[in-house]
Amino acid sequence: MRKVMIFLLILLMFLASMGVGYFYLNTRNDQKKSSKIEENEIVVNNVENEYIVTQNKEEKISPNADLITTVYYGKCGHTISNCIEVPIEIVNMNENEIRERYEEWKINYFSEKEIAIYKENEGTCPEHYIVGSSEGVINIYRLNESGEEELYETTSVYIEYLPEKDQQELQNKIEIIGKENLYALLENYE
Repeated sequence: MRKVMIFLLILLMFLASMGVGYFYLNTRNDQKKSSKIEENEIVVNNVENEYIVTQNKEEKISPNADLITTVYYGKCGHTISNCIEVPIEIVNMNENEIRERYEEWKINYFSEKEIAIYKENEGTCPEHYIVGSSEGVINIYRLNESGEEELYETTSVYIEYLPEKDQQELQNKIEIIGKENLYALLENYE
C-alpha cells in the first residue's frame, strides 16, 4: 500500500510539473510571437531570421452601407445631398474600385458603412420650378441643367376661378425653389 502511495505521489508531481511548464511557455510573450500569427498578418523572413508584420485588411463596402452624394450646382449656387443604400453592384468593392466606378466624383469619405462622394456641376439644380398658366390650367415647369424650361406637370386647377391678381401672377410666371415651396403655392390655388 505504501508503494502505491509513493507511486501516485510521484505521478502527481510529474503531472503538476508538466502543467506548470506548459502554462509558463504559453504565457511568455517571446514564445507567443513565434508560435502564433494572426490570420490577417503576413510574415516575411529576412537574413537575421526576424520577421516583419504587415496588415492585409482592406476595407470593403458592406451591403447595408449608405451612399451620400453631394452635388454643387454652379449656375444657381445650390448644393444638393442625397443619402441612399449602396447599389448592389458596388457591395464588396474597395476604395480604388469605387474611385474607378465613379471617376467624375471625388471621394470625401470611405468606410465599410458609408461612402460620401462629391462633384460640381455647371448647370442649374433640379429644385427650380416655374409656375405659369397655359390652356386655362396651371402648369409646372422645371428648369433643366441648361436653365431651359421643361414641362414638369399639368395640374387640374383652372385659372379662371382664381382672383384676378393670381391670374396675372401666373401669366407672368412665378419662380419657386424647392418642392415644399411649390406644394405650398399650389395649395393656395386649390
